[in-house]
Amino acid sequence: MACGAVENSRYRDTASLEKPPTLALQKTTPNTIVDDSVEPKKQIAGLDEKVSLLDETPKKLILKQSISEAWRTVGMAFRQSSSRITDSDQNKYSYYVSYQSQGVLKNILGALNDEETKTIYLVTLTPQNADTLIQASLANRTEQRSQNTDENVNHVADDSDGLIESLYHLLRDDVKTDR
Repeated sequence: MACGAVENSRYRDTASLEKPPTLALQKTTPNTIVDDSVEPKKQIAGLDEKVSLLDETPKKLILKQSISEAWRTVGMAFRQSSSRITDSDQNKYSYYVSYQSQGVLKNILGALNDEETKTIYLVTLTPQNADTLIQASLANRTEQRSQNTDENVNHVADDSDGLIESLYHLLRDDVKTDR
């Protein structure tokens, strides 16, 4: 009671205090549906129809992105996969990727060499109108030797089609992007 009985004028004058801003209320119509199921940008996975596998030999991909966007997307895809980027050149839009073949070929190569055989592929991106063409090829012998500890790279088999198919499935279904 002692605190409440004292009448000090400085506690009654609120003119010098900071006032909160006046907020404008947004009026919504009663029939408006709010969609709370929208995922945050960084949690959307896969590009779906933005990537397509061309039915050609050797296999190629078309990514419906500009070359600079595709460079970033393909780099993210390789970082999220079991393939490892060993080198890259953004000026030429090319990645050197260590890719382990899947299936029967993997078992044969595993029998030849106790440790995992690393095969280096050159993945190139080429602008094609508003889209980007992606293709892969086996890197040359000197690039294979520079990445492998053993000098014997004669047993390296070309599975660039397997790499492109793997990249296609990764881009279409699994890559985490910020659309």
